[in-house]
Amino acid sequence: MLFVMVLILYAVFTTNVALAQLSSDNPSDKKALSNIGLSSPLIQKISDKGIYNVTIKSGQSSIPSGLNFEIVFLNASSSNLDATPQGAESNATLDSPTATGLTVPSVIERVIPVKSFDIRVTSSDGKELLKKVNEIPRGGRILENIDLNNFLGNITINLDNIVPDSGVNATINKQPEMAANQTDIRDSVKIDGQVVKS
Repeated sequence: MLFVMVLILYAVFTTNVALAQLSSDNPSDKKALSNIGLSSPLIQKISDKGIYNVTIKSGQSSIPSGLNFEIVFLNASSSNLDATPQGAESNATLDSPTATGLTVPSVIERVIPVKSFDIRVTSSDGKELLKKVNEIPRGGRILENIDLNNFLGNITINLDNIVPDSGVNATINKQPEMAANQTDIRDSVKIDGQVVKS
């Protein structure tokens, strides 16, 4: 019985010591606890043919899980999301000059459904970090993940062969940016960003 109690105490003590050794003072633990993301959590760019306002939304993710971001295909005439839209309402009071509140947009993102697109992500030295063909978003949105293998720095996100859903072809053809005789409505965009560690 005494032997069992000594064994239990030994197991509890060594477990606590092992857990105590995992701290942010250890460089390998800091690396495991670090997060990465794009330097700007919201990047927007109008596509080459002016059909889409392509928006990249990036949050922070752990280094082992890779870089996570969402691609949203908005109508090119949509307002930029980093600015307060016209007609937005706020719950801020004017009692204090530094008062801030929740801004509620009175408009909703105007997403254009996309049938498929190709994506290629490269580093500034031309190394290919991700390449996928015929990605199929849901209603104009898709989540992407890149295993960066500890890469930090400038990246270029190329979206090519962006094919709109057949239900919006007629609407896109009526946009003033589209030439009257243009039948190919595939689009593309090149977006520059930077992967940083927090």
